[in-house]
Amino acid sequence: MSSDHLPDDDYDRLARYVSGEATAVERAETERWAAADADRRVVLSEMQRAWRTPAVDPSWDVDAAWAKVSLGLRQTGRAQLSGHSVVSIASRGHWWRNSARLMQAAAAAVVLIGGAAVVQRLRVNDSETGATLASTSISTRAGERRTVRLPDGSTVVLGVSSTLRTRQGYGDAAREVELDGEALFTVRHEARRPFKVHVGGTLVEDLGTEFAIRSYADSGARSSTVRVAVTSGSVAVHRGTSADTSVVLAPRDVATVQQGDAISVARGVDVTPFTAFASGRLIFVDAAFSDVVGELQRWYGIDVRVTDDAILQRHLTSTFDGESLDEVLRIIGLALDVRYEREGDRVKFMANGGMSTTRRRAPAARAEAGA
Repeated sequence: MSSDHLPDDDYDRLARYVSGEATAVERAETERWAAADADRRVVLSEMQRAWRTPAVDPSWDVDAAWAKVSLGLRQTGRAQLSGHSVVSIASRGHWWRNSARLMQAAAAAVVLIGGAAVVQRLRVNDSETGATLASTSISTRAGERRTVRLPDGSTVVLGVSSTLRTRQGYGDAAREVELDGEALFTVRHEARRPFKVHVGGTLVEDLGTEFAIRSYADSGARSSTVRVAVTSGSVAVHRGTSADTSVVLAPRDVATVQQGDAISVARGVDVTPFTAFASGRLIFVDAAFSDVVGELQRWYGIDVRVTDDAILQRHLTSTFDGESLDEVLRIIGLALDVRYEREGDRVKFMANGGMSTTRRRAPAARAEAGA
């Protein structure tokens, strides 16, 4: 097998190896392939690094290695998003067929779509000076996450069923985005160009930090609840767009904003449940089943119906880390003593009888085994 020209099947095998979906035979073949050449080992190492870390490391430089591996390959076509290049790699086949320059410049992200591992790169602008960005909208489907690198070097892990919009003139005098859904922001702080997020009637302003924002408007809700959790640095949260009603959050602080209410803040709490989505984990902590239903629909792309309103008042505490939908439903059924029926992408929950609405903890999911 030549290091200069590999069959398409070999690229597919690399994808399966990195995502953990390769068979034992494929793993052995991939390891032998990498062991035969130092440049191959560099490429494989960078692919594994992209899988493990949602944040983008701009220092990656694999031009020399990829030049050998990709020699003779044709560059894939580019889709255009408001004048800025978006490089999308299909979920099946030819997924590494991109030039070395694109590999270096693009934001590497592992995206889970319908349980299949896909590596995508989204590059909005590669200007180091933060050139002006036209208004752009980036969305994820049910069960999909994306990592987006903005021109200023800030990164956004966009959660499932979410939309991020950059405002006209992003990167000029200010950096302003709008969010519907959930996202983890890692922001490069610049005093002269503040980074602001408009979400659900709330304004969140970066003071140099990493923070998560959540604001889903579930069906039947007149407005969404906005939650902001800070992992490092600090942010200012304003109700509406006025600085008169605002609070400053420090690490491990969580702010909750509801329409017409003052901003409430919980300080010194575990923010893991608010950021776990970025690594593909779904964490419920004493969550009302009415909230769980919304998450199931967003993460698994299903339609959920509950026949007994009393079930919606039951509470769930559990962590899911890559479990199949059937396994998640089984755990929920045992935890809440409910029955369910699944037909394709439609799920119906029914009362099992003999249980009050007392809150119960779910059996440990796979990630919690042995804890």
